[in-house]
Amino acid sequence: MLKSELQAGVEYAFREKRVSGTPLTRIKLVQHVRGNRWNAKWIDTHPGLVDYVTTAQILVPWKEHKQFLQEETDLAYLREYNLSHGYDGNFPICEALQQVFECVKDGISYDRGILRTTLEPLNRLRARSRLFEYVLQPPAFQGRDGSLRLPHDQAEEVARNFCMAEPAPVLIHIETTERNWSTDVGRPGNEYMVPLLNQYRASWAIIRQWCGSDAALAERDKRIEIIERLVWDAIYALQRAGLDTEATRLRRAIGSH
Repeated sequence: MLKSELQAGVEYAFREKRVSGTPLTRIKLVQHVRGNRWNAKWIDTHPGLVDYVTTAQILVPWKEHKQFLQEETDLAYLREYNLSHGYDGNFPICEALQQVFECVKDGISYDRGILRTTLEPLNRLRARSRLFEYVLQPPAFQGRDGSLRLPHDQAEEVARNFCMAEPAPVLIHIETTERNWSTDVGRPGNEYMVPLLNQYRASWAIIRQWCGSDAALAERDKRIEIIERLVWDAIYALQRAGLDTEATRLRRAIGSH
């Protein structure tokens, strides 16, 4: 918990070492001492004991400790499920999923095999991906804050379908990144980016595969053509307005790609 959330006289769940699954102790905060240190009184174990605790050791208000323990259990089961179904945080599919959901945004994020969101944005994304509304499927679970945690395979299903349904924004995102990084890596002092670029190219290949290369590339080219026409219209408008310097800058930018 944050120090600003703690209050003297309130009972909290305490854990001496932050090791998931270890028992919780019930304490009541007596007063703030300094920094992140508090004076606390033990309630159940060692009743009457008064000692110092730190903010990091205080997990949740005691009235929420059962929900907290259940969430820990659910999260541990979800992670075990991921591992037993082939999840490996080092392989390119994980990076591909992160990039797809970065394109989506809308309160949806993927990290270390877990998709985190709430039901409303998830269903918006599933509608765009031509999937039915989501029904909670274990080991997915809903946390104390109302957010959903979905396992790796459920996240991959949504990402794949989204890429097929709306390939253009995903492709434009990864190809812009690849073009910028490819330019940067050729500059002196940026040699360290070479392995990073190669690593991401593997995930970009997966995303292109999900998007369906032929249809996706055709859609991307169509959008690029529209954008180029708009830029040329802007160039002519600048020239008519006597802004030749800006028109020349845009013309050079178009010619360099």
